[in-house]
Amino acid sequence: IGRAVTGLGAPRVINRRCLADVTPFSLRTTASVVFGLATALGAAFGPGISIVIDRIDEFQFKLPLLGDQFFNPMTGPGYFMCVNWIIYAATICFFFKEPKRTGLEELKRRETGQMDADSKKESLLDSVTSSSASKQKIILHDVETKNSLSADSSYCEEDGGSLACDSLEFSASHDEEIDDEPEEKESCCSCFKHLTRPVLICMTLVFFKRVALESIVGASPIVTKNRYGWSIEDVGALQVVNGLIIIPACLVAGYLSTKYEDRLMALCFLSVTLIGMVIMFDLSDLMNYHTSVTYNEYFMLSTGPFSYVTGSLIAFIGVEVCESFTASMMSKVVPSKMAKGTFNAGLLETLVGTGGRAMGDLFVTVMGLISIRNLLNLLILPGMGLVASSIIMILWNYELLGV
Repeated sequence: IGRAVTGLGAPRVINRRCLADVTPFSLRTTASVVFGLATALGAAFGPGISIVIDRIDEFQFKLPLLGDQFFNPMTGPGYFMCVNWIIYAATICFFFKEPKRTGLEELKRRETGQMDADSKKESLLDSVTSSSASKQKIILHDVETKNSLSADSSYCEEDGGSLACDSLEFSASHDEEIDDEPEEKESCCSCFKHLTRPVLICMTLVFFKRVALESIVGASPIVTKNRYGWSIEDVGALQVVNGLIIIPACLVAGYLSTKYEDRLMALCFLSVTLIGMVIMFDLSDLMNYHTSVTYNEYFMLSTGPFSYVTGSLIAFIGVEVCESFTASMMSKVVPSKMAKGTFNAGLLETLVGTGGRAMGDLFVTVMGLISIRNLLNLLILPGMGLVASSIIMILWNYELLGV
């Protein structure tokens, strides 16, 4: 129950939406990279704190209304984060001020400018294609006007001008009917009609990335324990290294974001992720060369601890940095009607990412039930397919993702 309530209080959706609404397009990717840098610091700090708390001897203390409490490796992280969240909540209440949503305003201006440009192109094309036909229509119109004027003048003299009055009344009533037409009301599910193809592509990229990340990082305690006999401290140290090494990678990505587009950088870092996963793949398991219940330690093509750690670090860098560019790209391609509503870029990215993480955890469980001995390949091979599919998807829709 405590973990569920903690998850409900996570401000990731609000942070992502605030990031998209208050930053201009020129700084959106850099801000997203800084957000990823803060996430990486937390990812490195968390396992490090767990290692420190695990070395503290259990002790007892009292809390008002709650009585005796125990601080140990199981309850210690909860108490530590409780203090941090109290400090964070107090800081928000006293020092946070709602910023101006310059990013959302820029998105609206860009959409208006694009619509005006499209209408100008259409009008120019129509004027060019119908130039010859319009000249003929003008000549025919002049001839018909002369004939109608001569006929109408004689008829109006005989009928007392009733024809002119009737035509004016009809024109006025027709205009009133047009003005009285009711406006179309949006339904509660109208947000789905604003899901454009670029938005769906970005959502798919986020989902695939999350599933692949769980195959790399989420399964590392199980894989390293069964293949290499690692302890909890060893796995925690690997997570700390993962978090620390992502910091310079985010700094480099922040610099590159000022020179290159999001779609190109996402493509590059997905390629980095694919390279890391290829390094982690164990070819010896495909040859039925099983010398032990762990891994083929003395076989040249086997994936030992060094190859696993190297490939894991490379793949983790690629997938984490790519998240910044994907999130920035989604916030730029989402329509303004969705950006100012409930289903904004932050909510969509969080929902799809959470769904991908849950699907990744389920996938790890199913693959573990199939074979613990071959779990690494059972996870890495589908993950490589998802990353390769993401690369192909970006290349196929490269023009649509240009923002």
